[in-house]
Parts: sequence; C-alpha cells; structure tokens
Amino acid sequence: MTRQLYTIIMAAVAMLLCSACHKEESQQKGDVFIQFEEQSHRLAIVDSDEWFEIPISVSRAMEHDRTIGVEVIATESSAIEGRHFEVESHTLTIKGGAKGTALRIRGIAEAFDHNSAKSIVLRLVVDEDNIADSESIETEVILQHCCPFDIESFEGYAVLTSTWCMQYMNSDSRLVHTHVKEGNIVVIEDMLYEGYDIRVKLNSDDRLNPTAKLCGTQVLASTGDAFGTIYGDGKLLVTEAADYASSSADLSSYVSFYSLCERFMMLYTVMYVEGVGEVGMFGNIIEWVSDDEAERIMREGL
Repeated sequence: MTRQLYTIIMAAVAMLLCSACHKEESQQKGDVFIQFEEQSHRLAIVDSDEWFEIPISVSRAMEHDRTIGVEVIATESSAIEGRHFEVESHTLTIKGGAKGTALRIRGIAEAFDHNSAKSIVLRLVVDEDNIADSESIETEVILQHCCPFDIESFEGYAVLTSTWCMQYMNSDSRLVHTHVKEGNIVVIEDMLYEGYDIRVKLNSDDRLNPTAKLCGTQVLASTGDAFGTIYGDGKLLVTEAADYASSSADLSSYVSFYSLCERFMMLYTVMYVEGVGEVGMFGNIIEWVSDDEAERIMREGL
C-alpha cells in the first residue's frame, strides 16, 4: 500500500469517527425534552382572583437552570390576553435538578358571558441548543365560565317539564315550588303528585361537571294516584336512572346534572313498583323562574 493511499484511507476513517462522535454528542444533547404535560386543559373560571397552573415537564432533570419562554398564539386563540386572561410571566425558569415547572394563568371572569368559553393556544419557546423540541410544545387552554355555587339559587318557583307528565298526566309541564335544606339538598314539593316531596342532592366538587342525584329511592305517588288502581304494595317508586339495573337497557350514562348560571336541573329517573316491575325511564327538567313569572303562570297557566 502506498503512503498516499494509506493517508487517504486514514483520513476517511477519521472523518467517519468524527461524524459518529458528533452524532453521539448530538443525541446526548438532544435527549432532553421540554413539553406541556397535557395537550389540552379546561379551566373553570369563577372569579378573577384564582390562578391556575399549566404543568411543563422535562424528560430528565438538567444540571443547570434553563430559561424558557411561553407565547400566546393569538391567531389561533379566541381569548384576548389582558381582556379575558392574564399570564403571570411569559418567561419561566426550570431549576437545575427539577423535573419541570408551571405556567400560572388566571381568567378575568367579568369579561365572560354566563357559561361562555374562550380558548388560548400556547407554545413553548426554547432557545438552548442542547434542549430538543417535542411534539408537545403546544397546548390549548379552554377558559370555561362557571357561576359560583349558591344553593339558594334553587329555592322558589320552578317549571317542571317531564316525559312522565306527557305520558301519564296529559300535560307537558307544571309549576312547582322548591326549598333547600342543609347538605345542599333541594326539596321539590309535590313534584308530580300532591303529598309526595322529592329530595335531590347537588354536588359541586367538579365545577365543570356539577351533578344532581336523588337522595335514594323515594315514593313518587301511590299507584292509585298514578294509574287509578293498586299494584303491588301500592307505592310508585322513583330512583336515579344511573343507579338502576334496568332489564331493558344500560342506564349508567344517564347522569343527572344542573346549571348554576342557567338555574335549571336535569333529572334522569326510573319509576317502578316493587315486586311488579319497571314502568320506565323518564326525563325531568326543572327550570327556576322569578316570583313575577310564577304569578303570571298561576293566572294564565303554562
């Protein structure tokens, strides 16, 4: 082998080794990922004083502090910064040894209509050349307006529209009166038949998905009142549809709920007679009205 050929071969080998070293170094530098932990968030905006945290994570802890930016993609957002929401800081620091940080954001409740929603698209801005981007550098945040919980909103007169009324009472709706009890319980007085109050408990733990639930199985009426004759023990029972093991359908998805902003409740119920059988599932919408509207209904009817 000539010296010239030897020199050329060794140079080629050196270049390959150098390339491999750069590739390995690039892989080592590029194996840190900074990203939003979730690609979507929905925040319940009740007042303007509550701050929420949007988590940002790294794939592995870094030795030194790293600074990242967060920008709002205005062209893809329906919420306007400064009007509908505020970001505490667009510059965040991930401390050395930490596994992440969080962006703090708050909604400006006064800028929202009742029960309305606005969206924000956020993007991470990473300048350090030894931190790789990932597919999760963007996230969408939905700001959902929610009214503050007030059990007193469910006291007074309401219009009850029920598929039971349509099928068994020759009407669509009726005016009812309600009162509230300790423990966030709403009592619907004489809900469908005189002398039979029905109790419903409200749960506001999940502000985005508040639920209502009958306080156990209750007597809705006598079978004589409902059907004009006695069946079984003479009691027409009502229970929560989602809890009832129906022989004809899976009712577990029929979860009763309510809306504070719109002052209504949707109850999914099953009526049955013990030892005789199921009458069916019935939907009941209760919409609260003002005293003036209640007086008008009393005079003019529904």
